[in-house]
Amino acid sequence: MILRPAPTRLILLLLTLAIPAILCPPAAGAERPRIGLALSGGGARGAAHVGVLRLLEQLRIPIDSIAGTSMGAVVGGLYAMGMSPDEIQEAIEEIDWNAIFKDEPPREERRIRRKLDDQTFLLKTKPGVVERERKVNLVPALIQGQTLELTLRKYTLPASKIRDFDRLPIPFRAVASDVVTGEPVILGSGDLALAIRASMAVPAVFAPVELGDSLLVDGGLAMNLPVSVVRDMGADVVIAVDVGGPRRGREDINDVLQMLDQIASLVTWRNTQEQIARLSGRDVLLIPPLEKRVLSSDFNKMLEAVAIGEAGAQAKRRELAALALPAAQYAAYRQRHQPLPYRAPTIDRVQIENLSSLSDALILERLDVEPGAPLDPDALERQLSRVYDQDTFESVRYRLEDDPGGDTVLVVSAKEKGWGTSSLQGGLELSSTTGGDSHFNIGLAYTMAPLNSRNGEWRTLLQAGEEPHIFTEVYQPIDALERWYLGVGAGYLTENLVLFEPETFRRPVAEYQLKRAGGLVELGRNFGDWGRLSLGYSRYVGNAALRIGAPRLSDFDFDAGEIDLRLYVDTLDSLNFPRRGWFGDAFALASRRALGASRDYDQAGFSLLHARSRGKDGLIAGLTLAGSFGGDTPPQSLYRLGGFMNLSGFNQLELSGRHLGLARGIYLRDLGTGLVKTFAGGSLEAGNVWNKRSEIDFDSLRVAGSLFLGADTFLGPLYLGYGHADGGHSALYLFLGRPWRSRLGNLAILY
Repeated sequence: MILRPAPTRLILLLLTLAIPAILCPPAAGAERPRIGLALSGGGARGAAHVGVLRLLEQLRIPIDSIAGTSMGAVVGGLYAMGMSPDEIQEAIEEIDWNAIFKDEPPREERRIRRKLDDQTFLLKTKPGVVERERKVNLVPALIQGQTLELTLRKYTLPASKIRDFDRLPIPFRAVASDVVTGEPVILGSGDLALAIRASMAVPAVFAPVELGDSLLVDGGLAMNLPVSVVRDMGADVVIAVDVGGPRRGREDINDVLQMLDQIASLVTWRNTQEQIARLSGRDVLLIPPLEKRVLSSDFNKMLEAVAIGEAGAQAKRRELAALALPAAQYAAYRQRHQPLPYRAPTIDRVQIENLSSLSDALILERLDVEPGAPLDPDALERQLSRVYDQDTFESVRYRLEDDPGGDTVLVVSAKEKGWGTSSLQGGLELSSTTGGDSHFNIGLAYTMAPLNSRNGEWRTLLQAGEEPHIFTEVYQPIDALERWYLGVGAGYLTENLVLFEPETFRRPVAEYQLKRAGGLVELGRNFGDWGRLSLGYSRYVGNAALRIGAPRLSDFDFDAGEIDLRLYVDTLDSLNFPRRGWFGDAFALASRRALGASRDYDQAGFSLLHARSRGKDGLIAGLTLAGSFGGDTPPQSLYRLGGFMNLSGFNQLELSGRHLGLARGIYLRDLGTGLVKTFAGGSLEAGNVWNKRSEIDFDSLRVAGSLFLGADTFLGPLYLGYGHADGGHSALYLFLGRPWRSRLGNLAILY
């Protein structure tokens, strides 16, 4: 027997033990606890999860399962797909969070028909009407989630064909709440984008999501911190991250909105405490110190929340470090959890799921997807927004499917509004000046739509107040793309005509009530989403009833028979407080006895406005010129000027004449308020009206200006201002409306 030295025997023994382990490595996770990540909801505060994930990767902590609620489902779902914390942060920076909370496309991209709706004083809020049931329905939520869902789908495209969330690089669950039972619903399969969307459907804010027989809303109502979910997924150790909003103190509950916010916080706080109670001594609870620095609605502070999340995780670095892997083992873990591969799929054909009474052609004409071309999600989103802008659909979605032949099919699903495609709208307009002039009207409009497969509309407007009237109109697109349209309208209209002598005194010398009854027909051409050219014929019979005036003045009758050619251009981002874009309105009108008019005369003019901004500062510049040519222009067809931002300091429409000129510069300063945007600003104006062209010169121009505060309320733009004009004219104004929109021609734009 040969004796070997002790060290040699020891080396052989170690090799004997090590060789089997090298040749047959243990199963993944067998030598370490399985780690699950529970991410809570919290609105914008949920961005803190990204900072936590960044530190977990720096410490080499493997994650074997993830469950998330609401914003936790967004961050958790993207991370489970394989996106890095840096990539998720880039997505947060890239997303327009203001647009997320709007269903309709940006105003610049809306169809002209809808832009012209902004010219009225009707509210945007529109309860639905179901004709067959004769029932008025409120919308199920303030936001239907159209933009939100398209955004989620864009970022989850790599997982578009995965239906089992256990097949993601990291198994994932989204938590929603059944709005009927109040129980949590754990989503581990199906459409990832839709699952995340359901998890963050805040009741009354975002519309609920229908999945099977369930109606799902935000998971925070039932389980805001899903500790038990990751435990059920097999986690031995849970890292729970709670970013729920702080509860308000007694002194912070002063109005109904604060009370509702407190109630919501209490609901999520209670179920969060129940889940925290399930944590054991091995688990780690992270509560990033967001406090009141970032609230759930502070989507402009999400990058700050990311930094706070990382700092909060750093505070628990020692506890977390105990879960870290050696570099080589962590590298092996990352190798097994590669991000989902993604290459833009080639679309072989498009399929329409049309759950509405509109034609398939109306949807297809607005899509520009070439068979054989790769999917461009950004371009597709813009095209689907144009479909949604028909104002008939509850949602317009897309998904990718493989047909039996292996082709990739883009399925576009358009669902009609469940609460009714017809609608009711109310509206209010008012103005008041210290000069004694006031104006008040209230209106109600009923729009029946769609009348047919090309989305025709029939609207009837009732107005009460100082200028009561009833008017009904039909708008009918001629082709599926709405390039050509036909409009027909009829009604009874009243309007106050006040004549002043401002050089002598501020009181009116005559006040008439104009009454018109008749109708019009209009043929027009829409140019994309930026303009329209129309040709119309109107025929009215009217009467001017004298209300105030000298005995020498009397009532008079008049007839109107006119042909009107009008060009309308609108690329403004807002008609209330525009920050960018152009607005133009040009017309030429011919009144002829042969067409039924009392007098022959011609009118033409234009109004042009441009808005631009930098930061919180904005500038609006405008020019309006109009004149009358030939014949004798009747009083009811004179141009009128005066009032807030239309020669401030004068009463509303105090000046009248056959010719008009006005140049304006308006400065706006965004005051940075939250729910209701407010502005401070001023205007400088120069212009006048003239009865003879020979009177028009620079010496006759009137110079005026104003200072004001404005608010973009749900009723419309509201102003409190002071105006002053040369000659000692001054006035205080309370104005609800759009003072920079000039009215040219006898009739307001109807279509």
